[in-house]
Amino acid sequence: MGQQMKLWDFGRVKDGKVRIGDKICRRLGLEDGSQVYSTLFRYEQNGSRGHEMVLSTFGPENYRELCNLTFYMIDAPGACAQAAKFLADRNVDILNSVSVSMTCGISMVWKMLVDLSYYGDSTQLMEDFASLRRTSPAALSKVEGLEINHSHISDRYTKGMTGPTSGRIKVKPLRKVARSPSLISEGNFTIPKDYMENMDDVKDGTPVMMVGDVDSWVLSMSFLPEDCRLAEISLEIPDKPGAIYKATEALAAQEVNLLAVQSRVVVYGQIMSLDLVADLHKAGDLDQVVARVLDSLGGEFKLRSKWPVTF
Repeated sequence: MGQQMKLWDFGRVKDGKVRIGDKICRRLGLEDGSQVYSTLFRYEQNGSRGHEMVLSTFGPENYRELCNLTFYMIDAPGACAQAAKFLADRNVDILNSVSVSMTCGISMVWKMLVDLSYYGDSTQLMEDFASLRRTSPAALSKVEGLEINHSHISDRYTKGMTGPTSGRIKVKPLRKVARSPSLISEGNFTIPKDYMENMDDVKDGTPVMMVGDVDSWVLSMSFLPEDCRLAEISLEIPDKPGAIYKATEALAAQEVNLLAVQSRVVVYGQIMSLDLVADLHKAGDLDQVVARVLDSLGGEFKLRSKWPVTF
């Protein structure tokens, strides 16, 4: 559910703080008064260097026992209560969660992040669920199934954004910083002083791109070059193999650097939407760039919307 959601926003460093927009803070629980832990990463590739901060409401000591859990239930009064009681009876703490009725009055799904530190492990929880369904079916009469897997918050928070094998991009967590949490106040996250001392290219006015990961409940803040010129572009493209390649290749030919890409099927086998965040500082004027790109792609590719990003 979370991986398909477009959740990004932009801002600037001001007085050592970054303001987190409402559409991100509400989804990730980063509201006023939230206690937030953070890690700073340095990325290096071919002589270039950049920094990323990862924010989470969960401290490093919590990660080992956090799991993603999904209940599949009948959409009826008491279904959520049965699922919650199953966990409460086993001292399993429900943290961030969202339930959605897939078919009103028939089926629903409840996705949650849970803390198993007071219970045991995920294997035992699955065994308990199966046992209770056999021995006391009334206790889970409205709960159809359970899935559980380990959370990847720890990887995202301790390793940064890395591939499965080592490559040309080098990632270094800067661990000289304090592990004490910060408070979100008036929608702002105050960058720890130690972080600022490690980022000589970040100062007041530096542009920031924020990307929320709802599946991992973390917020990524990356600091952008001062000369970046960002725009959001949405295209209508054909739903067929190679369409996204053609669109992204046409943009690359105009020296457009893509910071975010999201595609969605509109009419299966016919139409897709392609939403982009693009840096045009080497490409030129937004209107002219889009016109040249569409001209090179032909009539199957159309503009849905475009606008410059204002910080």
